[in-house]
Amino acid sequence: MSPKTTKLIAKIIAIVLAIALVIGTFAVMPVFGASMAYGATSAEYLDRQLTSLRHAISDIQMNYKDEVMLESLVEGAFSGVVEALNDPHSKYYTTEEATTFLQNVNGQFSGIGVNLENFVGGCRIVAPLPGSPAEKAGILSGDQIIEVDGKDVTQLKVDRLVKLLKGDPGVSVRLKILRRGTALTFNITRAVIKSISVDFEKINDTIGYIRIHQFDNDTQNEFKAARQQLLNQGANRFIVDVRNNPGGYISSAAGVAGQLMPAGPISHLVKRGEIIETISASGEASTRYPVVLLINHGSASAAEILGGAWQDSRTARLVGTPSYGKGVAQQVFSLKNGGFIKLSECYFLTPDRHPINETGLTPDVLVINPAENEIAQIIKEYNAFAPMKEQRKPRAGDVGLNVYGAQQRLQLLGYNLKVTGAMDSATVSAIKAFQKSAGLFAYGVLDYSTMAAIDKTIAGQLLTLKPDDDMQLKKAIELLTVN
Repeated sequence: MSPKTTKLIAKIIAIVLAIALVIGTFAVMPVFGASMAYGATSAEYLDRQLTSLRHAISDIQMNYKDEVMLESLVEGAFSGVVEALNDPHSKYYTTEEATTFLQNVNGQFSGIGVNLENFVGGCRIVAPLPGSPAEKAGILSGDQIIEVDGKDVTQLKVDRLVKLLKGDPGVSVRLKILRRGTALTFNITRAVIKSISVDFEKINDTIGYIRIHQFDNDTQNEFKAARQQLLNQGANRFIVDVRNNPGGYISSAAGVAGQLMPAGPISHLVKRGEIIETISASGEASTRYPVVLLINHGSASAAEILGGAWQDSRTARLVGTPSYGKGVAQQVFSLKNGGFIKLSECYFLTPDRHPINETGLTPDVLVINPAENEIAQIIKEYNAFAPMKEQRKPRAGDVGLNVYGAQQRLQLLGYNLKVTGAMDSATVSAIKAFQKSAGLFAYGVLDYSTMAAIDKTIAGQLLTLKPDDDMQLKKAIELLTVN
């Protein structure tokens, strides 16, 4: 292994939250298996199965209809072990793939600049990277890629799709994406993507703005320097922006959180139902400042650790739309064969022990903030929503038009649910979260007050939408101005 690769390894061997710039996965069909015999120890069982696997690999290499490399079969076996977990965040990397992965996390690459995840019917974009060709072209969080240069990619996993999106800078690629049921085409020119961690500026006499693009291994120091410069310029309240921040290192998110919050838990790490570690703030924040944290559906993993810590500790008010909901931490470790495994090792919870995975954070103040080319489409969708006029107050298990209409509206507000007309668990959770954010009794029943509040929230915001307006940022400034 080269010294360059060794340096990259040293930076990544820690518990991390994957930034989703993943590459390379083998499509392996597991065909060899057996149940554990009664009385056999795990070690004995494993030894027997490894012997069987060795024979199977040898037999396949000798008898397969086409020539096959032994190395390919061995790599497939390693990959198959990880794929058997059925975990989208765990992955086996070959030596070549590992080098590329580490460069993506710690250095730079050439492509369009998007974070991806596997999704039914194609890969979905978690968020475009700030300043990337994808962001400049208008790609949004939640867009589903269905074609690349005319090729159907709805059956491809992230690793294979990434290979199609990468390429030499200056060379364009044509994407067809699905956005809320509408197919759109983008021609995007690839470029060298360089990681940017923290930007900051002074908005007015008292408010400082800090944007964290992702949590690199030095983000907490960059954040501290930015905060100090803004303080020196007279800022005494802050807007921290983690919209479309796909995550990064737990240690960096904790390091940022501890600079503004009181002593206490930042996050709890949970493994097999037990808390194995609590990451805590030391209380270094001797002076408390009014803070607003901006979040949206592209805020994931480490960004959600920061948001959960500040929300539960009352350090900041969260403004925007519900976050992504990736509450799983990974560790990356090397193997003797030169490969790597990125393994999901634990879940993380907020200080008050609220789960984040597949749930996300609910902002204290819900604000829609569409891109310019989405405003007309959103208003058109809203006008076509089912009315909520039935004289019923649906609860868990009920079905009806009120439920259908509420689901449409809550989905538009960013809540993670499906529009089915049935009050399933996801819908009940979304209603509770909305009720809490609206100052209503949060009990998960779709009562008349809740339906009226949902409609009022959306209608009120749609009336104020204007091209190029950042309504979430405006709300943050308003909240800090009146406090």
